[in-house]
Amino acid sequence: MMISCDDAPTLENALRETLHRQRLNKTNPRKEFFRSDIEAIRQIVEGHHGEVQYTADAEALEYRQSLAMSEEDEEFIESVYDKLEGDEKRVSEED
Repeated sequence: MMISCDDAPTLENALRETLHRQRLNKTNPRKEFFRSDIEAIRQIVEGHHGEVQYTADAEALEYRQSLAMSEEDEEFIESVYDKLEGDEKRVSEED
């Protein structure tokens, strides 16, 4: 589900507070995964912010492309990220 609103941090906090008992990882509060359904989330959102625009079945194009990516492509992308990290580290050391 993708939700559009003007005050995302407040909405996020409202969802977190309301769904805290449905948290999946109870030992690490930084891992914020909750068991809920779209209708419950819609009700929470509308209860705190009124009617908002949302997409229940988001396209998630980049996620689906990532799933379809070959191992060779994945290794290439990782090597690019590694090179960029090395370049950033070198620039940081020069400053």
